[in-house]
Amino acid sequence: MAKFLGVRLLRAAVTLVVFQTILFLLIHSLPWDYVSTVRGSSAVHQAMRAALGLDRPVLVQYADWMRHFFTGDLGTSFLYRNVSVTNLILDAVPRTLLMFLPGALLGFWLGISLGKTIAWRRGGWIELGGSLLGTAFFASFPPWLAFTLIQVFAITLRWFPAENILSVNTWLGSEVPAETVIRALLMTFLTVGPCVVALAHMRVKSPWPRRLAIGLVASVAAVLWAGSGWLELGFDILWHLALPLATLVLLSFGETMLLMRSTMIDVLGEDHVLTARAKGIRDAWLRDRHIARLALLPVVSRFAVQLPLVLVGSFVLERIFAWRGLGMVLFQAIDFYDYPVILGVLSVLGIGLLLAHILVDVFVAWMDPRLRNGSVGLVRS
Repeated sequence: MAKFLGVRLLRAAVTLVVFQTILFLLIHSLPWDYVSTVRGSSAVHQAMRAALGLDRPVLVQYADWMRHFFTGDLGTSFLYRNVSVTNLILDAVPRTLLMFLPGALLGFWLGISLGKTIAWRRGGWIELGGSLLGTAFFASFPPWLAFTLIQVFAITLRWFPAENILSVNTWLGSEVPAETVIRALLMTFLTVGPCVVALAHMRVKSPWPRRLAIGLVASVAAVLWAGSGWLELGFDILWHLALPLATLVLLSFGETMLLMRSTMIDVLGEDHVLTARAKGIRDAWLRDRHIARLALLPVVSRFAVQLPLVLVGSFVLERIFAWRGLGMVLFQAIDFYDYPVILGVLSVLGIGLLLAHILVDVFVAWMDPRLRNGSVGLVRS
């Protein structure tokens, strides 16, 4: 396993260098720069380019960028003078993660659950309805789906707000910054979520111990939030998060569901499934512990490939719902050709996606020892 992980890390390092090089060259090949968006004479523009270092040769700028990047320095924003790109990213990352992580994981979980169900109950209205809905949402244009949900649930029914991240009236007089509550919500998701998943997969004969344990974890989290005095503030942020999160889940679950259905059907015809049924293993145990475990491998691999698209979709939704995260920072930097911010945000995203791919590779190798032993390749469809 150590050799397997070492090879993956080496590949990731080489990929990162290549990605950074291509990213830098593509951005600096644009016909305009930040100075061209500023009003002034040619002498003023020339002085600004010299001050910002844009008049130097591209290779010199590239060497300087790579040197600073690998020492952890992402530079200073052109648009926001004297503000480091790192601080801009750190302020925006929690907001993006609060929408992206639950949206991607809930979409994956929903796709897995529905895929198992429609594969197990083939030929009925559940398979037909699930397949149609999954295909329809997967093929939907993200802005169209977002505006449809806004029209129905925000404008017509008025159940949820159409945009923004918080209600001004709720936060009047509050001394707690919104960023603090957002980070607390994110930490709650990152701690309670894995606990609930682990408890849900406990191997016990009766479901009641699992339900009691999950209820206990949820109760402890609720008590801690109530004791902090931030409960109303947290609910306000989640209320504003509901529509963008629902949009992201609906956009991302369809492909996972259809792929899980197909792989489940393939595994159902294998000999070991027939043997397990002949031994009298319960249907639920056979489906979840035997068939779904094997069918999950290509689905997880595909999920890793789809992560960049889900992330891009979340960036688009940030702009539609005025959710001020990394997507808003990136789009604003693109509007003003703020090279350091564009490079910094895309570099951080590249690192995050590479780490996600490594984690998925390790998970799949742990599920199938043949991969880490090198007897078969890691196939991603």
